Amino acid sequence: MNDSMLMISNRMKNEFYVGVVGSNRSGKSTFLQSFFRLMVLPNITDEFLKQKIIDELPQTSAGKQIMTVEPKFIPSTNLELNISDTIMNIRFVDCVGEIIPSSEGYGTNKEPRLVKTPWFDEPIPFKEAASIGTEKVICNHSNLGIYVTSDGSFGEFTRTEYEEIEDYLLPKIKELNKPFVIVLNTKNKEDSKALALAKKIEEKWNVSCVTLSAINMTVEDCNIVLKKALDEFPIESLSFSLPDYLDSLDDEYPLKKEINNLIKDTESKYNKVKDVNKLCDTLRDSNLFSNVTLSLLEPSKGEADIILDLGDDKYQEILKDLIGDKMNSKKDFIEYLSVSKKANEIYNQVKTAINDSKENGYGISIPNISQMELLEPSIEKKNGMYGIKMSAQAKCIHMISVDVLASFTPIIGSYEQAKMLLDSIEENPEKLWNMEFFGKSLSDIVNDSMKSKIKSIPDNSKEKVKNVLEKIMNTERNNLIAIIL
Repeated sequence: MNDSMLMISNRMKNEFYVGVVGSNRSGKSTFLQSFFRLMVLPNITDEFLKQKIIDELPQTSAGKQIMTVEPKFIPSTNLELNISDTIMNIRFVDCVGEIIPSSEGYGTNKEPRLVKTPWFDEPIPFKEAASIGTEKVICNHSNLGIYVTSDGSFGEFTRTEYEEIEDYLLPKIKELNKPFVIVLNTKNKEDSKALALAKKIEEKWNVSCVTLSAINMTVEDCNIVLKKALDEFPIESLSFSLPDYLDSLDDEYPLKKEINNLIKDTESKYNKVKDVNKLCDTLRDSNLFSNVTLSLLEPSKGEADIILDLGDDKYQEILKDLIGDKMNSKKDFIEYLSVSKKANEIYNQVKTAINDSKENGYGISIPNISQMELLEPSIEKKNGMYGIKMSAQAKCIHMISVDVLASFTPIIGSYEQAKMLLDSIEENPEKLWNMEFFGKSLSDIVNDSMKSKIKSIPDNSKEKVKNVLEKIMNTERNNLIAIIL
């Protein structure tokens, strides 16, 4: 008993505030009485306090007459309980509920019963007050809702009358985005028709539905309600464990992108504790993973951890995609690793220069000690004194980002013809790159133009730029230099 209350109290930050709502004459007050007698009162040692709470419990009776006439806090002040060394505040709120038209005690449409409420200065119709009270109970006075309805197996009302209230009230409650559970009050909780109806209600509203007899409730029934309610809380922390080699792939890599999109879509679709198993099933059905394992599910904290394994076929697929079809033997693989190691050493040396050239237009790689060549020492005279000059020399790669302009101006004919072509391009700019002119796509034409411009730079100009950069690097003066080619 205590475990169930502690688990759900933990999700409610030990503020156990429950609003009991639904239609009138569905058994809300009876449910409250039974729950307190089974789950709350046995934990109270103060006999005076226990008797006070018993006196505050709502009245119940059979028939069509409405018994609850206003929202009622039970107990009237927050009850502080110490259960298994955990302090929790407990308070339930009972309400009139939405009025079933054939019930008695609220007046008629022509002569409504007027009641005084704390929300208005003037008395208002009982039916309106009941509706406002239901909304305030679930909105303002609770962090968990219990919606009580009936299958019509007891009392004076039919299942259809209860269902009409459900269709009106449940959508409003769901809009509040607060966790709640549905209790189907029935004469016999084991009845096959009642169980089938509970399943139907659960599927219709996507909310857990518990079948019980409020007047004959057991501790087990109470625990089931609490556990089902716990399932309706959102998942606070959901983590996925994937093979670590996926971290080495770019987020745009097709397989990794597909996995990330699937996880994102699945997370948005299944966001309650009760949905974790459905979430795992969806991931399994994708056929992306060799195994999907739920390694941790902690409802009291809203935590879930899922391990996603990729089969050897996916690993081989990635290797083949990255390396190609040349890996036919161990020799090929070792050669590839050797070349990759050298390429990686070069890239590590120049990657800072590449990034700087992209961001600032100019980047310089810094050589390491192994790339430096120690020059022959020499005696130097300076200010009438002598010393030994020791120097080292290294290749320093400069990277300059230059905007190369490549253009293409097809001669169409008249101004009107050129204007028509321009208009069609502006209407479909994304198609421009692949548009063909004289048998070639614009992308090929521009690419050829750029290659031509880049290759046209004469070698002597490159040599002059190199010499100028050497002078700048090897002098201590920051001079403004004009380069004339």
